[in-house]
Amino acid sequence: MEQPVKYYVPSIAPGSLIVYSGKAFPNWKGNLFSGALAKRHLNRVEIDPDGNAVAEERLLEKLRERIRAIVESPEGWIYLSTDMGKILRLSPAE
Repeated sequence: MEQPVKYYVPSIAPGSLIVYSGKAFPNWKGNLFSGALAKRHLNRVEIDPDGNAVAEERLLEKLRERIRAIVESPEGWIYLSTDMGKILRLSPAE
């Protein structure tokens, strides 16, 4: 068994992990995204070529909702569902 790439103390209660592979956000390719159920944000972890977590960003903190599911569309957009029944889409600004 390998050591985790990233862990949290105290736990953010991560859920619905994806590895981003789309073209809509080229700088995020290979990054991990998870919903932080306890902290109520979308968590992005940048992974270097050696598989190490090198940076972290908390997105959508002002939303204050638990992100339950994350999927990537064929266009590379990121869709999220919340425990309040919302479906959200992250797409590049025009």
